[in-house]
Amino acid sequence: MLRKAILVVGLAILVGAAGAVATLLWQPPGEEPGLSANAGGSLSLVAPAFAQAAGKSFLETEAGISVYANIGQAINLAKATPLYRVLEDQTDSYLIGTVELSGYGEDWWPHVWIDKDGWIVVYYPKAEPTSRLMHWYVYKRDQITTTTLREVLFSVARQLAADIVRVESGMRYYHWQRPDSTKMLIVVDTTDAGTDTFKYTVPAGLTLDELTGSHYGSGIGYYGNGWSATDIDGTRFQGGGEGTYILVGLLPDNALVQGVPHVVTTSHKSGWAGFALFFLYR
Repeated sequence: MLRKAILVVGLAILVGAAGAVATLLWQPPGEEPGLSANAGGSLSLVAPAFAQAAGKSFLETEAGISVYANIGQAINLAKATPLYRVLEDQTDSYLIGTVELSGYGEDWWPHVWIDKDGWIVVYYPKAEPTSRLMHWYVYKRDQITTTTLREVLFSVARQLAADIVRVESGMRYYHWQRPDSTKMLIVVDTTDAGTDTFKYTVPAGLTLDELTGSHYGSGIGYYGNGWSATDIDGTRFQGGGEGTYILVGLLPDNALVQGVPHVVTTSHKSGWAGFALFFLYR
């Protein structure tokens, strides 16, 4: 089924065709689902209360996009140690290391900082694009219900016998290298019809701190050709061949130019393909 929509939000004007979908990462309580003209589709980025505390500065040095929560109880670090696949640092106050992300290779496993006072921060290193949040393997083709970092946060919290309802209500996202970014918007487009196109426009005067993308290709089809690619304004962003793959990266500077429509085209030979844009702005 083909769909065509014009969705106006606080960050961008998005014109989609043939299945383009602008998708919420988070819906404020009490609001109806959907995007609105007053940026109801954006997610707030909030610095944790401990951000300026002594001993936590390594996050400002090493971390990029993150999700965090306080589980509301002290954490026995001895019980938390087995959760790590690689334990990189251990003190009387905290643990740091990598934790497995189910279904992904080691290069996708995030870092996790666990503090004895109840804080858990799950993050990707600062060199990684924010679009690593896109959890394609559970995407329903119509809405985002979770992210890669959220999955690991919940996994760790459950194994520590934390109150998941509290974790869900208290978790927040934050980018440690972009502390001035206060909003994040995600736009997703998928196609199983060969080629699909949508447009976005960054309004003049908006401070856009980062624009990253995630391309997904699922090479499942009768002809055994899984090639897919995403082009932005006629220039190749990412593409791949046979099999299933996720390719992420920063968009080029010309894709951030304000006041003009940018054209995103996703194509594939078999299976289905998708593309997600992550806007960080203030």
